[in-house]
Amino acid sequence: MSPPSAPIEIAWDACARPEWERLLRRAGKSALEQSWSYGEAVTRCSRQSVARGLVSYGGRDLALVQVFSRGLGPLGRLQRILRGPVWLEAAPEAATRAEVLRAIRGCFGLRRRAPLLWLPELPEAPASDALMRRLGCRRMVTGYSSLWLDLAPGEAALRSGLHVKWRNALKAAERRRLKVKADLGGHWLAESLARYDRFRRGRRFAGPSGAFIAALAEAGRPGREVLHLCAEAGGELRAGIVLVRHGASATYYAGWTSPEGRRDKAHNLLLWRGLLALKTGETRWLDLGGVSAAAPGVARFKLGLGGELFTLAGTYL
Repeated sequence: MSPPSAPIEIAWDACARPEWERLLRRAGKSALEQSWSYGEAVTRCSRQSVARGLVSYGGRDLALVQVFSRGLGPLGRLQRILRGPVWLEAAPEAATRAEVLRAIRGCFGLRRRAPLLWLPELPEAPASDALMRRLGCRRMVTGYSSLWLDLAPGEAALRSGLHVKWRNALKAAERRRLKVKADLGGHWLAESLARYDRFRRGRRFAGPSGAFIAALAEAGRPGREVLHLCAEAGGELRAGIVLVRHGASATYYAGWTSPEGRRDKAHNLLLWRGLLALKTGETRWLDLGGVSAAAPGVARFKLGLGGELFTLAGTYL
């Protein structure tokens, strides 16, 4: 594809949900934060508004971008783009990518009383930082890292791709008398989210609240997007995870465990069953939800699945 010779166009809020979701699926890899349901959950749980843009030129769709906005009083409104835009071309040329980002950046800024905090879906690299600087943006926060797990291989190939310690933990969990329940909401999800909130507060880690996950599940109900799995033994919940589908991708979004669940390696079993369920639902890619040196144990657990590590350029203002 040649660099655009005509102006890039952005149609704001002109894309209905079915079309947005069709394009998101076409994109392949996509971020949860750019999904329609995530936008709905944000508006339900906060005073933020959302705007959705379809970026195109010459009748050709290039990207999707979802922008969150909240009031700053007399200073205007703070805009946030989280892992956007979603590129609809597998590998857009550098000049095309630059023009798309320039068009998005031009819709915001201090002169418009709309300062923009932007985590672009660009790899951490000198070229990415140089591009953002040419747009007048300065990096405020270092890059975000996560892993992409390709779910296309068969079950046997996925299992053989697990790190040996992870696979052995899975075998140990499979020998336990754990019952795995999967649902899209209702009693099990509500009870699991209550335990998740207690687990999150007890461990003092940053993560979405149970109320936000419940709103996300409600917003994603038409497409059965939120998949909740929990492990139960002797009538007691031992652990739970939440996976969220978005287009051809999904994200490992939240999880909790009890001491008994940790002993029984319940998370290994739940995540393994979850990714097999995603495969059945024709999900191609699983984003493992972030890795950080601040949580080395969690990072090792996720790395054990054998995904491909990636790091984004960072958050810019």
